[in-house]
Amino acid sequence: MTHFAAADYASAFTELRSAAFGFVERVEQFEIAQSYAAIAAHRLGHDSDARDSLMRLVTAEKVQPRYRSIKLPDDVRAELNTLAANFLMTDEAALLGVTSVAKPETEVPTPTKQPNVALTAPRDGGPDASQPVTPAPVPQPKKPVPQPVPQPVPPPQPKSAAPQPVVPAPQPAPAPPPKPPAPQPAVPAPQPQVREAVPSLADAQRAVDSGDIDRARAMYDELSTAPALSHDTALRVAEGLYRVRDYAGAARTFARAGAIGRGEEGYHYYYAVALYETGHYGNAKRELAAALPYIAVTPDVTRYRAKIEGAIE
Repeated sequence: MTHFAAADYASAFTELRSAAFGFVERVEQFEIAQSYAAIAAHRLGHDSDARDSLMRLVTAEKVQPRYRSIKLPDDVRAELNTLAANFLMTDEAALLGVTSVAKPETEVPTPTKQPNVALTAPRDGGPDASQPVTPAPVPQPKKPVPQPVPQPVPPPQPKSAAPQPVVPAPQPAPAPPPKPPAPQPAVPAPQPQVREAVPSLADAQRAVDSGDIDRARAMYDELSTAPALSHDTALRVAEGLYRVRDYAGAARTFARAGAIGRGEEGYHYYYAVALYETGHYGNAKRELAAALPYIAVTPDVTRYRAKIEGAIE
């Protein structure tokens, strides 16, 4: 909250999201953390992250309605309600007591038709176009005068002479064969565009919220095999696979995401559980140790801590 007040929204967002992991059983604290995280993400221009935090608020409201009673400053609540009206479906925003406002359509003005100046304005100081112009007379072609036809004159008879040898006409040189066309550079095949994964993450979250776990699991599994997957998206997909209990897919996707950095420490716990459930006890202990200083010790954490630390490699 200190970073949020200092307008350090990047640090505030990652820390608020990590804090929310520890408040999953304390709904009021969870919703306050997600409220400020949504505003921080929006001020950073990360509207997909802002909508994700709003969807977590909606999910919490379905379990225990607390949004109308949590303590938020008036300006913070007003900004959050505006985000909910813009980013959530009507029924989702209604759970937060927010009514979506339809955006007015922009009227496009019709261009005014201008007169054709070349047809209406006189040029070069000539007569006004409104005055009738008498066309110039068209000259008639003259009739041709017949000419006398000349009579052919017989050619003079040549004197007898010795026959001259016939010289053959020179033959033209054969044309050179045409040159083969120069090879054209190969045109590279168009590369397929990679579809952004965030919309599908939102769809998978809606499937979880509606209780359709099988559909959500299939969507998270498809996202985990996408050819282009950023670090942040891979972490969120792995978390989704953990929540639908696809521990093998979650462990595989966490490994693909790479090192878990600062502000992402809560993911160590999910990774630890996924590794434990797939039989990788040594790695699970390492991830759990990295997560414990940054997460709240809930009954669920206590139960898995006992399992992981007591596992025999």
